[in-house]
Amino acid sequence: MKTVNVGIIGFGTVGRGVVKILLSKKKLLKQRSGLSINLVKIADKNLRQRKGMRVPGKLLTKNIDSILKDRNIDIVVELIGGIHPAKEIILKAITLGKHVVTANKALLAEDGEKIFMAASRFRTLLGFEASVGGGIPVINVLRNSFIANDIEVIYGILNGTSNFILSKMSDECCSFRQALADAKARGIAERNPKLDISGVDSCHKIAILVRLGFGLNIKLKDIHTEGIEELDPVDIQYAKNWGYAVKLLAIARKSGQKLDVRVHPTLISLKNILANVKFEDNAIFIKGDMAGGSLLYGKGAGSLPAASSVVSDIVEIAKGISDFKKAKDFFRSDFDTGIKRAREISELFTRYYLRFSAIDKPGVLAGISSILARNKISIATVTQKEKKAGQPVPIVMLTHQANEGKLNKALEEIDKLNFITKKTVKLRIMR
Repeated sequence: MKTVNVGIIGFGTVGRGVVKILLSKKKLLKQRSGLSINLVKIADKNLRQRKGMRVPGKLLTKNIDSILKDRNIDIVVELIGGIHPAKEIILKAITLGKHVVTANKALLAEDGEKIFMAASRFRTLLGFEASVGGGIPVINVLRNSFIANDIEVIYGILNGTSNFILSKMSDECCSFRQALADAKARGIAERNPKLDISGVDSCHKIAILVRLGFGLNIKLKDIHTEGIEELDPVDIQYAKNWGYAVKLLAIARKSGQKLDVRVHPTLISLKNILANVKFEDNAIFIKGDMAGGSLLYGKGAGSLPAASSVVSDIVEIAKGISDFKKAKDFFRSDFDTGIKRAREISELFTRYYLRFSAIDKPGVLAGISSILARNKISIATVTQKEKKAGQPVPIVMLTHQANEGKLNKALEEIDKLNFITKKTVKLRIMR
């Protein structure tokens, strides 16, 4: 039986989960894979994180090079996160002939091309299942199950922290701040949750899925990204009354030779399965021209779900080493789907939710409607709550299909009207 040696760099949340699985499930992995996966070393600057775990002291080191330069180690697992020094560690491991597993979504989204090219050049295998969706095997599905498909659309809930906050705001009618405080208290949100609530984490993940599904090395600046920080619970409740849930969606949709790719809060029908994906769970919908649509659902974060995906990559690579497969057969991102570039958000055609804050007086609705009409924005539904004369009143509209650029032009003009008291709220409705 072949033995494959593994070194782990990073002993944080996910690293601890991987160590736990490799040590406690060693017999099961051997039975199912026919290989002996041997954990040789764990490197981290802060080894106090071993507290609460029974890890043999001989496995622990603060010296990363003791893993990178160990000729007996076949697979290096990078779990420190961030761009630097993770990038340098991965590239050095590759150049030294090590196979690599990483969960580093930010690095792969921002500088993945260099890493993939290096892996191809040095004929090393690269696994990154845990970079998107935690325990959801979306990378494997796109890379293997949908290999015979031209992908038409990928969209989903890719961030558990934001989904928890939106679920709580919807169910309990609480504010964003209250929901965020609860997420932090439960350990669901980081102390600094900016990457999650700003949509940047989802942006990183959809960039990786775009590479796999559409063969496009997209730059993060070309992905229109909005977060959930400014969402008001009143808009979530209005949406619910009209049969919609508000979710932070990451969307990639083929549109001729362009790719419509964006991240933002979105109204989706309560009849859509994604509307019922609650709290920390994630879900990703993929549609191919041959297979049709498939929905992947599960735990999008957490130590053990992510660690499970890391270990699946370790075993997959171990099999590749055993079978003497070439790295070029393990990952390819240079295929041509006919897509040349990302589409500008101003080119988008979709339906919209609009909430105007206006002084309650005669002619307000007519004034708003006339500006929308001049910009070819057609109103589908409108509601206006009664309040005392002279007091601000919310006017809520749903539009028919409209062009984003024209709508933005109309809203800019409307927000300058003397009876408009606040900037208009705009949310897109998924078509």
